[in-house]
Amino acid sequence: MIIQFSHSGDSLGTRFLGKALRLTFENSIHEGENVVFDFSDVKTISHSFADECFGKLLLRWDLAELKSKTTFKNANEQVKKMIAFTWSERLSKSELV
Repeated sequence: MIIQFSHSGDSLGTRFLGKALRLTFENSIHEGENVVFDFSDVKTISHSFADECFGKLLLRWDLAELKSKTTFKNANEQVKKMIAFTWSERLSKSELV
């Protein structure tokens, strides 16, 4: 499955959008399908979007499993950093529990 984030715009910023997109691919990950996240033409994503779309995946899977089932393509440095920050933030919260 390939998710084309540019279909939702070049600046992705709301928690609502992040959840809607996550729900489109979450079952595919669960079923073992490889999911490709294509960020062609996406300039920026917000923290709330990244947390809702990607951070909450860590509530179901550990990071190693997620990395084995997903691939990121064409993400610029801002997008990469925001996703990495969100995952780091979620992981640090889970270690406190």
